[in-house]
Amino acid sequence: MKALKLILLSVLMVLGLTMLYGVSRVSPVREVFTFTTINAPRQQVWQVLTNFSAYLQWNPIYTEIDGKCVAGAHLRVHVHMQEHTLTYTTQIHTVAAQNELAWSERLILPGLFDGEHRFLLESTDSGQTRFVQHDRYTGALVPLLMHLYEAQAEAGCRSMNDALKKRAEQESLANAQL
Repeated sequence: MKALKLILLSVLMVLGLTMLYGVSRVSPVREVFTFTTINAPRQQVWQVLTNFSAYLQWNPIYTEIDGKCVAGAHLRVHVHMQEHTLTYTTQIHTVAAQNELAWSERLILPGLFDGEHRFLLESTDSGQTRFVQHDRYTGALVPLLMHLYEAQAEAGCRSMNDALKKRAEQESLANAQL
């Protein structure tokens, strides 16, 4: 009986927060911002980033992405965090060749937990690439879920940055030797 009351109270609290933030202009927001400098030209980094079929070989977080890298395309994304793999469907809303890739997703209903994942590539004066990940989360469940997973999200972004750096630099070096 106690468990049922706890579940009912939790559901009511989530619904209340959803209604509150759904009608209010104020919504909780959390952002995760990471970057790295890659010793490879932007074209090479873009090629690695957008080759979804090779993610299993190098990407520790997004272990698999099914879909094409074009604006409007739907993707099936497999995210690996610690011992768990989460799979969700999303839609790409921005593809600016060699500059930006972004997609958004939501948990069940709009305003509950919405996320936007943005990858930016900038050329440096020295021919390197600055790779930026910017994740933005909004919605009623943001305080709870980000309290639980914010450190993992940031660590995941950093590990992807490191893996992308390694892969792009290896491929750039291999291309230079040809």
